[in-house]
Amino acid sequence: MGEKSSKISAISSSLIFLTLCICYFSPIDIQHKIALPVGALAIASLILCPWQITLALIFSAAGDFFGSTDQLLPQMGCFAVSHIWFIVYFALRYHRKVEHDGKLTDRAKGYVAMVLFCSAAILTAALTLIVPKAPAGVLRIGVLLYACLICTMLVLALLQRSSLFALGAVLFVFSDFILAWALFVGEVPNSSYLIMIPYYGAQWLLFIRSSRFKLKHPIRLMRF
Repeated sequence: MGEKSSKISAISSSLIFLTLCICYFSPIDIQHKIALPVGALAIASLILCPWQITLALIFSAAGDFFGSTDQLLPQMGCFAVSHIWFIVYFALRYHRKVEHDGKLTDRAKGYVAMVLFCSAAILTAALTLIVPKAPAGVLRIGVLLYACLICTMLVLALLQRSSLFALGAVLFVFSDFILAWALFVGEVPNSSYLIMIPYYGAQWLLFIRSSRFKLKHPIRLMRF
Protein backbone atom coordinates (compact mmCIF):
# COMPACT_ATOMS: atom_id res chain seq x y z
CA MET A 1 0.00 0.00 0.00
CA GLY A 2 1.40 3.40 -1.01
CA GLU A 3 1.82 6.38 1.28
CA LYS A 4 -1.20 8.19 -0.18
CA SER A 5 -3.43 5.12 0.15
CA SER A 6 -2.25 4.58 3.72
CA LYS A 7 -3.05 8.19 4.56
CA ILE A 8 -6.53 7.95 3.06
CA SER A 9 -7.22 4.64 4.83
CA ALA A 10 -5.96 5.96 8.17
CA ILE A 11 -8.04 9.14 7.94
CA SER A 12 -11.15 7.25 6.78
CA SER A 13 -10.90 4.66 9.54
CA SER A 14 -10.30 7.42 12.11
CA LEU A 15 -13.44 9.26 10.99
CA ILE A 16 -15.47 6.04 11.19
CA PHE A 17 -14.02 5.39 14.64
CA LEU A 18 -14.94 8.92 15.78
CA THR A 19 -18.48 8.55 14.44
CA LEU A 20 -18.93 5.25 16.30
CA CYS A 21 -17.55 6.82 19.50
CA ILE A 22 -20.14 9.59 19.21
CA CYS A 23 -22.82 6.93 18.69
CA TYR A 24 -21.72 5.20 21.88
CA PHE A 25 -22.19 8.37 23.95
CA SER A 26 -25.47 9.21 22.24
CA PRO A 27 -28.88 7.81 23.28
CA ILE A 28 -29.06 5.78 20.06
CA ASP A 29 -30.03 2.20 20.91
CA ILE A 30 -27.55 -0.08 19.15
CA GLN A 31 -26.81 -3.52 20.55
CA HIS A 32 -23.24 -3.92 21.85
CA LYS A 33 -22.38 -0.44 20.53
CA ILE A 34 -19.52 -0.17 23.03
CA ALA A 35 -17.54 -2.68 20.93
CA LEU A 36 -18.06 -0.99 17.57
CA PRO A 37 -15.37 1.75 17.68
CA VAL A 38 -12.47 -0.59 18.51
CA GLY A 39 -13.95 -3.22 16.21
CA ALA A 40 -13.69 -0.70 13.36
CA LEU A 41 -10.05 -0.03 14.25
CA ALA A 42 -9.38 -3.78 14.30
CA ILE A 43 -10.77 -4.14 10.77
CA ALA A 44 -8.73 -1.18 9.51
CA SER A 45 -5.62 -2.55 11.20
CA LEU A 46 -5.75 -5.61 8.95
CA ILE A 47 -4.28 -3.49 6.16
CA LEU A 48 -2.61 -0.70 8.13
CA CYS A 49 -0.93 -2.20 11.20
CA PRO A 50 1.41 -5.01 12.23
CA TRP A 51 -0.35 -8.25 13.00
CA GLN A 52 0.34 -7.98 16.73
CA ILE A 53 -1.62 -4.72 16.88
CA THR A 54 -4.45 -6.31 14.89
CA LEU A 55 -4.70 -9.15 17.40
CA ALA A 56 -4.53 -6.68 20.30
CA LEU A 57 -7.42 -4.67 18.84
CA ILE A 58 -9.47 -7.79 18.06
CA PHE A 59 -9.18 -9.02 21.64
CA SER A 60 -9.95 -5.52 22.94
CA ALA A 61 -13.13 -5.41 20.85
CA ALA A 62 -14.03 -8.86 22.20
CA GLY A 63 -13.45 -7.55 25.72
CA ASP A 64 -15.78 -4.65 24.99
CA PHE A 65 -18.41 -7.11 23.77
CA PHE A 66 -18.21 -9.20 26.94
CA GLY A 67 -18.28 -6.01 28.99
CA SER A 68 -21.53 -5.02 27.31
CA THR A 69 -23.05 -8.30 28.52
CA ASP A 70 -21.64 -7.93 32.08
CA GLN A 71 -19.35 -10.95 31.77
CA LEU A 72 -16.42 -9.67 33.81
CA LEU A 73 -14.07 -12.66 33.68
CA PRO A 74 -14.23 -13.11 29.87
CA GLN A 75 -13.90 -9.33 29.51
CA MET A 76 -10.79 -9.22 31.67
CA GLY A 77 -9.36 -12.30 29.96
CA CYS A 78 -9.73 -10.76 26.51
CA PHE A 79 -8.08 -7.53 27.61
CA ALA A 80 -5.27 -9.49 29.26
CA VAL A 81 -4.57 -11.24 25.93
CA SER A 82 -4.81 -7.86 24.20
CA HIS A 83 -2.09 -6.47 26.48
CA ILE A 84 0.08 -9.52 25.83
CA TRP A 85 0.00 -8.69 22.11
CA PHE A 86 0.77 -5.04 22.81
CA ILE A 87 3.71 -6.20 24.92
CA VAL A 88 4.96 -8.48 22.13
CA TYR A 89 4.69 -5.64 19.61
CA PHE A 90 6.51 -3.13 21.82
CA ALA A 91 9.25 -5.60 22.73
CA LEU A 92 9.90 -6.50 19.09
CA ARG A 93 9.75 -2.86 18.00
CA TYR A 94 12.19 -1.81 20.71
CA HIS A 95 14.82 -4.32 19.60
CA ARG A 96 14.23 -3.60 15.91
CA LYS A 97 13.77 0.16 15.70
CA VAL A 98 14.75 2.00 18.84
CA GLU A 99 18.36 3.02 18.35
CA HIS A 100 20.74 2.49 21.21
CA ASP A 101 24.47 2.04 21.47
CA GLY A 102 24.43 -0.22 24.49
CA LYS A 103 25.47 2.61 26.82
CA LEU A 104 22.78 4.79 28.36
CA THR A 105 23.47 8.46 28.99
CA ASP A 106 22.79 9.91 32.42
CA ARG A 107 19.65 11.54 31.01
CA ALA A 108 18.46 8.24 29.59
CA LYS A 109 19.16 6.43 32.85
CA GLY A 110 17.10 9.04 34.66
CA TYR A 111 14.23 8.57 32.22
CA VAL A 112 14.29 4.78 32.52
CA ALA A 113 14.42 5.07 36.32
CA MET A 114 11.43 7.42 36.24
CA VAL A 115 9.48 5.01 34.01
CA LEU A 116 10.20 2.07 36.31
CA PHE A 117 9.40 4.07 39.44
CA CYS A 118 6.08 5.40 38.12
CA SER A 119 5.02 1.99 36.83
CA ALA A 120 5.98 0.37 40.14
CA ALA A 121 3.98 3.02 42.00
CA ILE A 122 0.91 2.35 39.84
CA LEU A 123 1.26 -1.41 40.33
CA THR A 124 1.71 -0.96 44.08
CA ALA A 125 -1.44 1.18 44.22
CA ALA A 126 -3.37 -1.48 42.32
CA LEU A 127 -2.08 -4.30 44.54
CA THR A 128 -2.83 -2.48 47.79
CA LEU A 129 -5.99 -0.52 46.99
CA ILE A 130 -7.85 -2.53 44.35
CA VAL A 131 -6.79 -6.19 44.31
CA PRO A 132 -7.70 -6.84 47.99
CA LYS A 133 -11.19 -5.45 47.30
CA ALA A 134 -11.87 -7.89 44.45
CA PRO A 135 -13.84 -11.03 45.39
CA ALA A 136 -11.53 -13.79 46.61
CA GLY A 137 -10.73 -16.59 44.23
CA VAL A 138 -10.33 -16.64 40.47
CA LEU A 139 -11.44 -13.05 40.03
CA ARG A 140 -8.90 -11.66 42.50
CA ILE A 141 -6.11 -13.66 40.87
CA GLY A 142 -7.25 -12.39 37.48
CA VAL A 143 -7.18 -8.78 38.66
CA LEU A 144 -3.68 -9.32 40.06
CA LEU A 145 -2.37 -10.79 36.81
CA TYR A 146 -4.09 -8.10 34.76
CA ALA A 147 -2.49 -5.34 36.83
CA CYS A 148 0.94 -6.86 36.21
CA LEU A 149 0.30 -7.14 32.46
CA ILE A 150 -0.95 -3.59 31.96
CA CYS A 151 1.96 -2.15 33.94
CA THR A 152 4.38 -4.18 31.81
CA MET A 153 2.69 -2.79 28.71
CA LEU A 154 3.05 0.72 30.14
CA VAL A 155 6.78 0.31 30.75
CA LEU A 156 7.45 -0.96 27.22
CA ALA A 157 5.25 1.73 25.64
CA LEU A 158 7.14 4.46 27.50
CA LEU A 159 10.45 3.06 26.23
CA GLN A 160 9.44 3.40 22.57
CA ARG A 161 10.54 7.07 22.39
CA SER A 162 7.14 7.99 20.99
CA SER A 163 4.83 10.45 22.73
CA LEU A 164 1.82 8.91 20.97
CA PHE A 165 2.58 5.41 22.25
CA ALA A 166 3.33 6.83 25.71
CA LEU A 167 0.11 8.85 25.87
CA GLY A 168 -1.93 5.92 24.58
CA ALA A 169 -0.55 3.61 27.26
CA VAL A 170 -1.04 6.16 30.03
CA LEU A 171 -4.67 6.74 28.98
CA PHE A 172 -5.25 2.98 28.90
CA VAL A 173 -3.90 2.57 32.43
CA PHE A 174 -5.94 5.54 33.68
CA SER A 175 -9.13 4.14 32.13
CA ASP A 176 -8.62 0.68 33.61
CA PHE A 177 -7.71 2.09 37.03
CA ILE A 178 -10.96 4.06 37.15
CA LEU A 179 -12.91 1.01 35.93
CA ALA A 180 -11.36 -1.26 38.56
CA TRP A 181 -11.95 1.32 41.30
CA ALA A 182 -15.60 1.68 40.31
CA LEU A 183 -16.06 -2.11 40.22
CA PHE A 184 -14.32 -3.10 43.43
CA VAL A 185 -13.71 -0.08 45.66
CA GLY A 186 -16.40 2.56 45.38
CA GLU A 187 -18.49 4.78 43.17
CA VAL A 188 -16.68 7.18 40.85
CA PRO A 189 -18.62 10.26 39.67
CA ASN A 190 -19.00 10.43 35.89
CA SER A 191 -17.22 7.07 35.68
CA SER A 192 -18.60 6.27 32.22
CA TYR A 193 -16.89 9.31 30.70
CA LEU A 194 -13.72 8.90 32.78
CA ILE A 195 -13.42 5.30 31.62
CA MET A 196 -14.53 5.37 28.00
CA ILE A 197 -13.11 8.66 26.69
CA PRO A 198 -9.51 7.83 27.77
CA TYR A 199 -10.01 4.22 26.64
CA TYR A 200 -11.14 5.11 23.13
CA GLY A 201 -8.42 7.75 22.92
CA ALA A 202 -5.82 5.19 23.97
CA GLN A 203 -6.89 2.66 21.37
CA TRP A 204 -6.85 5.26 18.59
CA LEU A 205 -3.39 6.54 19.55
CA LEU A 206 -1.94 3.02 19.63
CA PHE A 207 -3.61 2.26 16.31
CA ILE A 208 -2.56 5.40 14.44
CA ARG A 209 1.04 5.37 15.73
CA SER A 210 1.57 1.74 14.71
CA SER A 211 -0.13 2.12 11.33
CA ARG A 212 1.61 2.52 7.99
CA PHE A 213 0.50 6.15 7.96
CA LYS A 214 3.40 8.00 9.54
CA LEU A 215 3.64 11.57 10.70
CA LYS A 216 6.22 13.62 8.83
CA HIS A 217 7.75 14.74 12.11
CA PRO A 218 6.94 12.13 14.76
CA ILE A 219 6.99 13.43 18.32
CA ARG A 220 9.44 11.66 20.59
CA LEU A 221 9.85 11.90 24.31
CA MET A 222 13.63 11.77 24.13
CA ARG A 223 16.54 10.05 22.44
CA PHE A 224 18.61 7.48 24.25
